[in-house]
Amino acid sequence: MNVRDAIAKEVEKLPPHRQEEVLRFVESLTASAQAGRSGSSLRRFASSLDPISAGQMTQAIEEECERVDAVEW
Repeated sequence: MNVRDAIAKEVEKLPPHRQEEVLRFVESLTASAQAGRSGSSLRRFASSLDPISAGQMTQAIEEECERVDAVEW
């Protein structure tokens, strides 16, 4: 049995509202897969930042994205 058949067999066992959940999940996977770009299509942007801007972005990421706010959760 291949993966597609195994998935279909398991989904058939679910009640209709759960089957709809599975469908929405699969659609979300498909949508996210299609939203990406290949690395080669982004190559034209390589080295498009000047060193100062790149440094500022790196500093902002290090200062703002590396923190954990323990009381936020």
